[in-house]
Amino acid sequence: MGPTLLRPVLVLDAGYQAVNVVPMRRALRLIATGKAVAIDEDENSILRSEREVLNCPRIIRLFIAVAHRVYRTLQVRFNKRNVMARDNHRCQYCGSNDRLTIDHVFPRSRRSAEFPSGGTTTWENCVTACLPCNLKKGNRTPEEAGMELTSKPAKPRWFLPLVHRTTRHDGWADTWGRYLGV
Repeated sequence: MGPTLLRPVLVLDAGYQAVNVVPMRRALRLIATGKAVAIDEDENSILRSEREVLNCPRIIRLFIAVAHRVYRTLQVRFNKRNVMARDNHRCQYCGSNDRLTIDHVFPRSRRSAEFPSGGTTTWENCVTACLPCNLKKGNRTPEEAGMELTSKPAKPRWFLPLVHRTTRHDGWADTWGRYLGV
């Protein structure tokens, strides 16, 4: 199995809503069995077999509708990888993408009326920060440290927690934007 068969493919349901990201091999199997059709293909990547020549799909659409009620209840898991994906792998103070860490906007060790037990580890209180900015901010709020956030931290609205896997695959994810709402 070559690297082409491991590339991610976005899967849409019959209503053009994103439901999953699968490896190329699985996407080709869905197309071959008549369960899906390719919506967007890469003309530069070709797979050859004895009888077929196929362009590699970037996006496929299933012929069946998927119960989105189930997908709406799924929550994007809070973890370092997803916080970095939300913040586009950039420091939220200076924009750097080198030596990244997670910073609590309101420090965990501080107590206030809003945070009686200190800053919480939540989507709304954690951001991606480079090590120098994190050290500069220290045990202070951004205002106290004279620093400004480039964006207000919030829980991501995108459904797929797999977006981090799609950012470095020859620009394929660029074509997914209108279906993912990013």
